[in-house]
Formats: sequence, C-alpha cells, structure tokens
Amino acid sequence: MSVVSAVKSFLAQKFWRPVADESVYYNPFNTAVYSLAFAAAAAYIGKPLLEKLDIELNRKFFLSIAPYIFLGGAARSLKDANIVNTILLETPFIYLMLFGFTTAVLLGSLKIEEYSSLSYSKVFGSIGLISLIAVLSAYSYPNPLVFVETGLIFAPLAFLSIYGPRVLGSDLGAYSFGIPVSAHFFDASTSFVALSRGAAEKHVLANQFIDLMGPAGMFVMKALIVIPVVYIICTDMEGDERRYYLFLIAVLGFALGTRNIISAAVVG
Repeated sequence: MSVVSAVKSFLAQKFWRPVADESVYYNPFNTAVYSLAFAAAAAYIGKPLLEKLDIELNRKFFLSIAPYIFLGGAARSLKDANIVNTILLETPFIYLMLFGFTTAVLLGSLKIEEYSSLSYSKVFGSIGLISLIAVLSAYSYPNPLVFVETGLIFAPLAFLSIYGPRVLGSDLGAYSFGIPVSAHFFDASTSFVALSRGAAEKHVLANQFIDLMGPAGMFVMKALIVIPVVYIICTDMEGDERRYYLFLIAVLGFALGTRNIISAAVVG
C-alpha cells in the first residue's frame, strides 16, 4: 500500500467513519484533533472576534448567549431522535454550523442596535430563545422522568459547586467557580441517567472511567479534570480573559448535557 493510500485509509477509519456511522465511537485520534481545533478556535477566532466587536463579557452578554448554548445540544438530538437525519448534525459540522449561526445573529443584532434604540443583547437573546423553543417543540417526550431523575442528582451537586468553596472559606468567586463546575456536573448527571437507561458513551476518556466504576465514573472524571482546570483559571487569570475561558468550559458542559437529557427523554 502506498503512503497516500495509507493516509487516506487512516483518515477514513479514524475521522470519517465515526461521523458517517453512529455505531463507531470516538477514538484517541479524532478526540485529540477536535480538542486542539476547539482550543485553537477559542483562542484565535472567538476571543479576538469578541474583542474586535467590543463585546463586554458581562451579565448581559452571558444571559443573551445562553439560549445558543442549549440550542447546540438540542439541535444535535434531532439526529438521535431521527427527526432530522443529516450528517451536518454530527461532530464537527454541528459546531461549525452553530458558530456560524450565532456569529451571524450577533453581528445582525449589533447592526440593529447601531440603527435603533434596541439593545443588541435583547435582539440577540430573543432570536436565540425563539430558535431554542422551535427546536424543543419538534420533540415529544415519552420519558419525562429523565428530567426528574437528572434534577435530583444535579441540584445538590450544583449547590455544592457554587456554595461549597464559600463554606470552606475560599476566596474563589461563587459563580465564577461554581457555574463552570456545575455545567460539567450537569453533563455527568445527564450521562449517568442516560447510561443507567441503556445509552452508550462514545467518548474515549469517559469510557475508561465508566469501565472502571460504572456510570458513576462520569462524576469522578469531571471532578478530577474540571475542578483543577477551573481553579487554575480562577487563580491565574484576570478580567475578560478569565471570564472568557470559564465561559467556554461552561459551554461544553451545558451543551453536552443538553443533548444527553433530551436524547434520553426522547429516545430512552
């Protein structure tokens, strides 16, 4: 086999098959590439774009972009539920589509603010909320207990994530530390419920913990990885840089968890 053929075969097996065939899970190669691509895009596209647009990373911005975070997970579940069967809802295409849509709406909202009395955040947030409701309305939910089970597990973890450091006397900001950590405990909670109902985990590292500890391994993995990362960002970064990277960590947790909970409630 020639070098070119070997490379084509490797790319097809490690990158294309997991996209085209849902029975093929993530592997260390595509996981590493997607992770590096996300980190590079965050550092060299997302952050400079927000700075160029002079967007303040404040409460107004975070509340207005929140619907788009959940929209990604909700849209991804459309394929799990066989409502929309397109490869565009698979990784990495779903991320590219959502980034393009969110950026386009943000730019349009800033233009509307420029020529009217409307705040960009109200326009931006409203369009995101309408889009999220539209996607959620496409589902029926035959397994509503999934939401109850997830809530019972997630609520105490979120409380501990937000208020635990304060009780221990830490000077970490309750929300700056607690929200990104809570986001990943939300993902772990939804994964635990879905796995307990027969779902399969597709991510490489998560499967290692699940093989060792069962579905509860998701909580251990999140605690061992996310808490130290968030702590380092909180203590070593300041200002918008700290807020930006904490926001990205929260995005990943809430987006993944949203897909898990919807798919579990819809598909079972």
